[in-house]
Amino acid sequence: MPSIYRWQDGTLVLSLQGRLEFARSRELWADISARLEEPGLTGLICDLDQVEGIDTAGIALLRELERRCAGLGIDLQLQNLPETVRPFLGHNVSSTGQGEISPPERVRPGWVTRLGIWLQAKVSSISSLIVFLGSVVASVMSILRHPRGLRLADVLFHVQQVGAEATWLICAINALTGVVVVYQGKGIIGDFGAPIYVADMVARSITAQMSPVLTALLLAGRSGSSFAAKIASMKVRQELDVLAVMNMDIVKLLVLPRVLAIGLATPMLTVLASASGILGGMLAGWFVLDLAPAAFMGQVQRTLGSEDAIMILSKGLVFGAIIGLTGCFHGLRTGNTADSLGFRTTAAVVSSTFVIIVANTVFAALFSTLGW
Repeated sequence: MPSIYRWQDGTLVLSLQGRLEFARSRELWADISARLEEPGLTGLICDLDQVEGIDTAGIALLRELERRCAGLGIDLQLQNLPETVRPFLGHNVSSTGQGEISPPERVRPGWVTRLGIWLQAKVSSISSLIVFLGSVVASVMSILRHPRGLRLADVLFHVQQVGAEATWLICAINALTGVVVVYQGKGIIGDFGAPIYVADMVARSITAQMSPVLTALLLAGRSGSSFAAKIASMKVRQELDVLAVMNMDIVKLLVLPRVLAIGLATPMLTVLASASGILGGMLAGWFVLDLAPAAFMGQVQRTLGSEDAIMILSKGLVFGAIIGLTGCFHGLRTGNTADSLGFRTTAAVVSSTFVIIVANTVFAALFSTLGW
């Protein structure tokens, strides 16, 4: 059924009839495109009262008509548009032909509503974290009952990535930190004529605070973000959905090997970091303060004890578990968009850093209470 065109004071009135399907929409668009170029055209009214049906091709026709009229400066009105089609089009839709219907004004919610939304999001995150930690504990208990369920090859692979490949970076940074401590101690202890006590400063500051925290922060930025990004990318590509359909335990398959790997690697890296920091301090003391390496290391041995070894290993173990759990948790919480992937990767690093600092504060209070 042909459509009807008529002019009305510079406005073209188009009465569409029949069904707006693919073939009909293509023919109609060619006719409308030619008429839109006519001189003196200031407005276009499309009446869809006689349209018997409309499919995606018809919707595409109306959307392209909106775009074309906006580009030419033509005032477009769509009248008697079916309700099912309205969500796909812009705001210039009129149901009676008496004018345009402006979009509803967005009302900003009050502070009570905003507070409720914020609390709801926080409660949802906390509940998800509790469920995640419960799943990890359940997987650990299952592995303890059935050790063969642990994918040892995956654990060793992640140990290599987390530990072996990060060794030189961590050792170099902690060695330079030891050099910085010597330069700082030169101005403090050197004035008292007792440069040998710089070795005490290096040993205490490096082993107790700097090497565990620096190592953990480096691993949070390097490995924690890698865990989050890898799991997040698998979720965006819907690989986790495939594993769930195959009845695979995602926590046991993806989370547990990573957490165990970084939990094992971090204490060892912390020990190497402490040794590197002491070595860097020894070399700096030799060149800056003219301290013999043998005297420096002898003072370090008298300063450090078994409690320092316990401190290093315990901090490394806890910090490693924090990094692994935080990275995997944020990876699993990723949405199905690329933006969400980047957000969760960043959130994993930030969250790990904050929790590590809090945990280090708790360790400091605990070891101070024990007199260490």
